[in-house]
Amino acid sequence: MKRRKVGKIFAFVLLLVFAAAPFSMAYAEGNDSSAHDDVWELVFSEEFSDSVLDPSKFSVSYMPHWTTVPQSLAHYEVRNGILSLNIEKDTQGPWWAFDDVQKISSIQTGMRDGMHLFWDTCTITDHHRAVTNFETRYGYFELRAKVPSDSGLHSAWWMTGTEARADETAEIDIFEICGPDCSSGKSRVRVSVHPWKDPALKEQSLDYYPSCDVSEDFHTYGFEWKPDGMRFYFDGRLVKETTQSPDYKMTTLLGIYENDSPLWSGTPDYNSTYPKRFEIDYFRVYKTKEMLAQDASMRVLPTAGENIAPYAVAGAGQDWSWDNPPSKLIDNDAYSAMQSNDSPVFPQYLYFDWDKTQGFDTVIMKTAFGQGQGPTSLDLEVSEDGESNWTAIASYDNIEWGGNDWHIENFIMSFPKAQGKALRLKINSANLQWNHYAINEIIIKDSEGPVGNANIAPESTPEWDSENGGLLTDNDLTEAAESKNRPALPTDIVLKWPEAVALNQIELYCWYAQSQAPTQVSFSVSEDGNEWHEIVPPTDLTWQYNDATMEKQSFSFATVTDIKYLRLQISKANLKWRHFAINELKVFAMP
Repeated sequence: MKRRKVGKIFAFVLLLVFAAAPFSMAYAEGNDSSAHDDVWELVFSEEFSDSVLDPSKFSVSYMPHWTTVPQSLAHYEVRNGILSLNIEKDTQGPWWAFDDVQKISSIQTGMRDGMHLFWDTCTITDHHRAVTNFETRYGYFELRAKVPSDSGLHSAWWMTGTEARADETAEIDIFEICGPDCSSGKSRVRVSVHPWKDPALKEQSLDYYPSCDVSEDFHTYGFEWKPDGMRFYFDGRLVKETTQSPDYKMTTLLGIYENDSPLWSGTPDYNSTYPKRFEIDYFRVYKTKEMLAQDASMRVLPTAGENIAPYAVAGAGQDWSWDNPPSKLIDNDAYSAMQSNDSPVFPQYLYFDWDKTQGFDTVIMKTAFGQGQGPTSLDLEVSEDGESNWTAIASYDNIEWGGNDWHIENFIMSFPKAQGKALRLKINSANLQWNHYAINEIIIKDSEGPVGNANIAPESTPEWDSENGGLLTDNDLTEAAESKNRPALPTDIVLKWPEAVALNQIELYCWYAQSQAPTQVSFSVSEDGNEWHEIVPPTDLTWQYNDATMEKQSFSFATVTDIKYLRLQISKANLKWRHFAINELKVFAMP
């Protein structure tokens, strides 16, 4: 967004503040960096050859969750292959309900509820179906554009994390150019890294100063984003670089902003000529073959019978506790929770948006401390298009929770098979012992579909003596769940499913294994948690590496059915660092 707690939308603070053939980095003419030997392929482009923007590429509604749809819409025109994002004098109102001056015209490749919390007084006005046109990680991005030099204006090309996870919030300002920053001998191009809630990044300014007035003509701005860092280009020359690099998908925003901000962009001259124009010739994105292969590996479609909730975008029609967003409902971590805002006004709405129509007949709600913060009445509703005609498919009143401690409880909701592009939970009441309600996880599935080769561990709840035990089954190899220091061995880890499952294969993943991996394990199963049957006898494990190399141990056995509990017993482990760790435990019922 373009203002925040340290100020950017109004921008009145000092710092803020922010299908072609492959080619071999021809854009970097004049730069001798050896990093430019890669061959890049065009994966996304908008040449602005039509009179209207392609809605499958860019949305013209700028953060409508903080305002209204009419106020959020960009004012623009396309002529002769040039997009002009405009600030109008009389026919354009303010973007934000809390500001009677700020005007914005912006387009973006993605958007979702609550994205970019930029100010304390931000309030979600309504739910809007997620836009996921082009959310991506890594690549070379290029924009050819001409910015205005008027006081009171700034133009911006920036990217922000999709917030698919709570800490994927970083903002990269590829450029912010204020009108007063443009002068005949030198201009200032503001480049910034803003971590927000991303603990892996730090605040950084990377401003540069071209020896020209950048508002007098079109210039080419480039942004190279790789795992080892980010590089910024002006007219084909490398001008700034950093070793920082967000490791998740981001969305692209292009916009022009007008406001009275003496310490940022200056004071507008309302008697000058309007409209004010931020003109764009093209926007293009390139990737290497390695990046394309990584993207392909991440484009996984749900298999029949699998939990489809993690394939959705989770949102809400109202505020929530900003440290515990709706994305935690679908992160496969049973011990992270979405939490409402304090003193919630019912009904409250939670949304799950899919790109394509889905069929399902079961919703499972996981909650800890249920008697203190669990929902007690809710309706399930679906929409065929994800935006309108919400139809009730099930209602549940007087929901009772058995406990009020950290143990996860499951509330299973079964109903005749429903179909839609979106599911909505209408929460009518909840236990409010701590002035909020919370839900740890939502599972959505079709019980009639065979599970096939899907990993069913994320549907379970792991119980063991660990501060981050949810990472054991979150279907993400990049983080490890750790035991407490100096664990007493043998020790047990139990996975508990809300409904009976079948299984015949287990995979255990570890990194830095020679320092922290289990070295002798066995597995048992149970239908009721009391009577156990061994399926894998005590087995010694040998690990090859002591670095970030991911190693896997596989265990196959005859299919067992009607299982609700799986017990992993760890009898021995490498404890060089005083604990053992497991990146992931996966469970399958292979055909």
